[in-house]
Amino acid sequence: MKKMNFPEVDDIKVLDDLSKNKSLSRTSYPLLLRDKNKVENSYRDYNQKKGNAFNVSFVRIDLDLKSALLKNYNSPPKELSFISILRDSSPEVCPMCGAFYPQELDHIMPKEDYPAWTVFSRNLVPACSCNKKRGRTLKGNNNERILHPYFDNFLKDRLLTISFSHDANKKLIDPKIDYVDENHNEILSIKFHAESIVLKNGIEKWLRGQINSLNVFPANVIKNIPRKKKIKIRKLIKLLEELLESYDDQTGSKNNWNSILIHGLLHAPSSLHRFIVKQHNNSIN
Repeated sequence: MKKMNFPEVDDIKVLDDLSKNKSLSRTSYPLLLRDKNKVENSYRDYNQKKGNAFNVSFVRIDLDLKSALLKNYNSPPKELSFISILRDSSPEVCPMCGAFYPQELDHIMPKEDYPAWTVFSRNLVPACSCNKKRGRTLKGNNNERILHPYFDNFLKDRLLTISFSHDANKKLIDPKIDYVDENHNEILSIKFHAESIVLKNGIEKWLRGQINSLNVFPANVIKNIPRKKKIKIRKLIKLLEELLESYDDQTGSKNNWNSILIHGLLHAPSSLHRFIVKQHNNSIN
């Protein structure tokens, strides 16, 4: 999950050029030229309504134009060269789920249901495999919606963390996604987004693997712990703070999976901090 800058694309000019490209006679010409004003107005409405799935106006286009835009998206003509740039615009972290190295594009408004925005740059966000796992999920039943990396400025804030249960020896087990601010004014949509995308992409399985490694040798997870030197609790806290800041800065997101993990460890009960220090120091011995 990451707040993204708007793509540097003049979508109205792209649409105009695309509609006039006679070499696309097997796809969008002259279908797009005929309906260009309708599609252009849909772009403006999308921007005005800030990509909010509950507010944007649905625009109906015929099946032939829908098919044509989809073909142009899959095999982009020169007017759509920005598509490959968008795909690579967040190389470190997926803006949709916070996982690593996105290599696909996600249509915020699914192209199957909202074909007018198939090649609209502000409807295209780099994503990882969560793109397929989300499917066409967009809205819930209680005004919850998928978050929009271009329009939802609160994605700059830290939204997700983890909480732990532990055994009698204070050993960390069973990490669960938790929410930093349960009173956030968008908490329903934050939870809906997390449940529909982040959890579906397997973050809790990944977290369990990280915690298993930490239980064996904490430096395998808390990367800046000196691997051959003992530490104290105060040092552990400082290292966790520094590592959290590093992961935030590296990805431009406070909701990447590494930051979610380290934030949870930083704010874990002091008894678990003592366990981590003991486990590390014993491993050194």
